[in-house]
Amino acid sequence: MSTLKGKRPHATYDQIKQLRARATRRATDWQHKTTTAIAKQYGTVVVEQLQITNMVKSAKGTIENPGKNVAQKSGLNRSISQEAWGRTVTLLTYKTARNGGTLVKVPAPNTSLRCSACGFITPGSREDQATFVCKNPACGWSANADWNAARNVLHLYRIGLVTIPAAGRAVVRRTRGVKPAAAR
Repeated sequence: MSTLKGKRPHATYDQIKQLRARATRRATDWQHKTTTAIAKQYGTVVVEQLQITNMVKSAKGTIENPGKNVAQKSGLNRSISQEAWGRTVTLLTYKTARNGGTLVKVPAPNTSLRCSACGFITPGSREDQATFVCKNPACGWSANADWNAARNVLHLYRIGLVTIPAAGRAVVRRTRGVKPAAAR
């Protein structure tokens, strides 16, 4: 393990601590301003019901069963934690309510794998992290992967497939009287 050279390594540590604190304050400020703008502009905000705790679990594994891509997974975990997705949803929840709107959560499974044009689901549709290409021979639709997932989230909301908390558990139900959209 290397050590800092010089007479005052604690001063360097203090500077690093101050820079990290400043970056955190800036990120939190941006989050507050962005969620306030969204809550003021839109009456209904729809988000995925993500299990963030499960998403940031370690990939280390055990001695008998070592993890795969541990370095990539730890980088992803760090990125997710720094973005503070949970805090964003919490801020949106109270800010939309304060402005007379609602925040709706829809189930997350397959939103990134389903084609928003035809509904076809296949694991090989993500050619890379940013590109979605439908593998349905009759469709072949392609778009930005985040855009495709956002369209799927909106579609789930429109057909009434929403997550509603009941008795401390999340349950999924279809709302009555909502007809599925003819075109996705």
